[in-house]
Amino acid sequence: MSVALVNGRIYTVDAAAPWVQAVLIEDGVFTVVGSDDDVRAAAPDGTEFVDLRGRMAMPGLHDAHTHLLFSGLKFKYEARLAPAADPTQVVHDLQNCHCAELVSEGEQPWIVGGEFLPAAFGDGELDRRFLDDAFPDQPVFLYDYSIHHAFVNSKALELAGLSDDTPDPPGGRMIRRPGSNELTGELVEQARWPVMGAMPNYRTEIYRDALAWAVSTCHRFGITSVQEASASPQALAAYRDLDHGDGLDLHVAAHLVWREEGFGMADTAELDRTIAARDDYATEHLDPRFIKIWLDGAPLPPHMTQADLDAHGNIDPGNILVDPDQLTEVIRGFDAAGLPVKIHCAGEGSVRAALDAFEQVQHLNGADGPHHEIAHCTFIHDDDYKRFAQLDVVAEMSPAIWHIEEYGLQDGYKFRTVLDAGATMTVGSDWIITPDPNLFPAVQGMLQRQENSVDIATVVGMLTLGGAKVVGRDRSQGSITVGKSADLIVLDRNILDVPTDEVGGTEVLTTIFEGRTVYTADSQE
Repeated sequence: MSVALVNGRIYTVDAAAPWVQAVLIEDGVFTVVGSDDDVRAAAPDGTEFVDLRGRMAMPGLHDAHTHLLFSGLKFKYEARLAPAADPTQVVHDLQNCHCAELVSEGEQPWIVGGEFLPAAFGDGELDRRFLDDAFPDQPVFLYDYSIHHAFVNSKALELAGLSDDTPDPPGGRMIRRPGSNELTGELVEQARWPVMGAMPNYRTEIYRDALAWAVSTCHRFGITSVQEASASPQALAAYRDLDHGDGLDLHVAAHLVWREEGFGMADTAELDRTIAARDDYATEHLDPRFIKIWLDGAPLPPHMTQADLDAHGNIDPGNILVDPDQLTEVIRGFDAAGLPVKIHCAGEGSVRAALDAFEQVQHLNGADGPHHEIAHCTFIHDDDYKRFAQLDVVAEMSPAIWHIEEYGLQDGYKFRTVLDAGATMTVGSDWIITPDPNLFPAVQGMLQRQENSVDIATVVGMLTLGGAKVVGRDRSQGSITVGKSADLIVLDRNILDVPTDEVGGTEVLTTIFEGRTVYTADSQE
């Protein structure tokens, strides 16, 4: 069936014709992009005409960094704690979560949820004792507001084989009671791995339903293309099953997890097997030829696990999670195989370490490999901005929380500085940290960053054609151009024309994916 959208203000992100009135969609692609008369003259019999009534339309958004399975589980199935919950509130929320039935039959039921906020606890309160009193025989796993750390009870520690005598693992730390080796139950970074490894998988239908819900939520916010930043084996299977059932109305570039057993939801051996078998997961809408590496933690209190530079400009190795030689060698292999690598970097030290590794790989493999990325780019040393362009490394900016004052990130995310250095930039929601994947508040923030502001047309380009180019899809999506996938959104305002402080409140009225309407605001009322 053919669909014609007419009488619109359609921003194409195509330099040849930036603004048009109408489009004709046939068999999931744009076949005419131009005036109302052009479209009406070309529309075949039976075409459905949709009057946009002067509304703005534009290409669907590309989210360069998201965690869809984790978000679906978090917001639909797992325990949700009240903001800044104290011990009493935590216990109340967990006792009323009704989430223990999610695991497979016969498995030990766990309570999983979050997020706890360490600052909400008084001295000595963030201790497993209160969880043990309420749940002496049921394991409890809670993630904190950064998602990088956890808080568990004694039963969870027992099932993971952890005790007071267990030493801290490489890349992680188990918090202990003052003056003793006694574990409080708080686990930092890779210290989470043994507990997460002891947790049973959810039932297959739970993963599939959680992912389907997350995909529909993306549609609500105009997102038609994503980079899945933690493509675990469970996530890949759910994406594949969803697409085989015609339920994946989303273009997905899946970054398969290397060695990070927490975000990867599997041990290192299984993660390696998954990467080796990546082609088994490929479907029409799922491209599993991307890799994700975590190089440090999160620049958030109280643990501050990002890797910084010392006073002499040297990389502080304390929070670096991958040895430099190993990092270079593993990237070299992925680069030779044509697999783009996205590296999580939250501090100046990790950014420099990643750039150093990419530079070494270019010396070894040559400079004609895939476009690699550094994720978040929260803090970049002044000397390193120019290296992004020199090495053709993408600066992926996911400014999910930079504007929240108590997080202390106001000096980070220098958008204009990155662009002025000649680098390619993309934008992601980092959904799982945020309550939803709405990118419009982040867009407004990028317009209001004082000397590091970016103009609206540039941001829109990053969120559409720019994102498509980074994942190798700019010939088939990212702009409203004849022959490209008919991915289009209709907005309640013209974001290129309204006052800056109104951009963040933009609402999506309609989302179209491959010519099919997958969301309308009216259907949610």
